[in-house]
Amino acid sequence: MAAATATRTLFSPSVPCVGCKPQTSLPCCEASRQAFLGGKSLRFARSHPDSSCKSNRMCVRAVADKPVKQSQRQLWFASKQSLSYLDGSLPGDYGFDPLGLMDPEGPGGFMEPPWLIYGEIINGRYAMLGAVGAIAPEILGKLGLIPQETALPWFKTGVFPPAGTYNYWADPYTLFVLEMALMGFAEHRRAQDYYKPGSMGKQYFLGLEKFLGGSGNPAYPGGPLFNFLDLGKDEKSLQDLKVKEVKNGRLAMLAIVGYFIQAMVTGVGPFQNLLDHLADPVHNNILTNLKIH
Repeated sequence: MAAATATRTLFSPSVPCVGCKPQTSLPCCEASRQAFLGGKSLRFARSHPDSSCKSNRMCVRAVADKPVKQSQRQLWFASKQSLSYLDGSLPGDYGFDPLGLMDPEGPGGFMEPPWLIYGEIINGRYAMLGAVGAIAPEILGKLGLIPQETALPWFKTGVFPPAGTYNYWADPYTLFVLEMALMGFAEHRRAQDYYKPGSMGKQYFLGLEKFLGGSGNPAYPGGPLFNFLDLGKDEKSLQDLKVKEVKNGRLAMLAIVGYFIQAMVTGVGPFQNLLDHLADPVHNNILTNLKIH
């Protein structure tokens, strides 16, 4: 799988790195660019001890992965351009990239392919947790498993917009500030691990640092904390799980968008929307809710 851990990726053949000693006739960065286009993984390459890269850019090295043959792939609205750099070696890669975001020669700054690959996985995981967390109180309340005063739609428990109607051990604004601080700390450490894989295993963290060393791939750290069920013991099952995770993450991100739209249009939670539709699908659907009928 082409999962990159480089901090910055150089895809410009016209700017070779000073001090690089390639084993081919191409500069190392051009070789890395071609390797990425061919579906090989990108790994962070430490600077040469005797080099001083005047362009202040990082080089990467490529580790071979087997690209998927086009005839064996399922494609979703793929174009000739997208298939020139999306070769099926990424989990959930179906050649779909209408905006060309994954084109290694197109984007710049932080919008580089390695960061986008990593970002989709992380945001998909957050969305899966969020989608379940947003609808769970409604379901549990309907089943009588939690008190009705806490079985609130997700948009009535927060501060955006300020529609909170229930105070837990603190008011919604205090909880929001606390959550921002805790998430900021967690995101800072995650960013450190992305730019310097394995660095969290070297920083003291209440004795847990021995579990935070990771696998060298920030998107899939593994270990007893992040893979406590020891899933994906062999390469085939691991790849299957990666594809399923990406697919479900994409669905969850769309579901979160749907939650927002449903809340604004109907004024009730997603579970109540489902119950209303099942009770009367003719008069409770997207067309009637949007007054398109």
